[in-house]
Amino acid sequence: MKTSTLISNYKKATIEMMLLKLLSEQDMYGYQLSQELKKRSNQNYTILEGSMYPILYRLSDEHYISFYEKKVGVRQTRIYYHLEDSGLSYYQKLVESYQNYSDLIQFLLASKEGDTYEKEISIKA
Repeated sequence: MKTSTLISNYKKATIEMMLLKLLSEQDMYGYQLSQELKKRSNQNYTILEGSMYPILYRLSDEHYISFYEKKVGVRQTRIYYHLEDSGLSYYQKLVESYQNYSDLIQFLLASKEGDTYEKEISIKA
């Protein structure tokens, strides 16, 4: 598997978490979300609208986020996304799960025969 494919797979697994992270800070519109991720990552994390909007729609359907229109200028409106309390709770669970999994992977990569991971988590592949 090529490195670019691995990076793409990692990205797909974290897009939802990254969007919720930004929305935990403030309401944002779609383009603003994608640009903020790009800016914070020094251009290393880019998200295409075709990947982002289906996730935002699903998060909205699940009532983790809501949206509202805001008029900007004479004819233009933007759709802003807002993180709901249930979305904040969901985001916190995602981060905890991600950190637990990441810790386990780091342990396994550094482990040698006889080492045992001490923390109790349940991850099944």
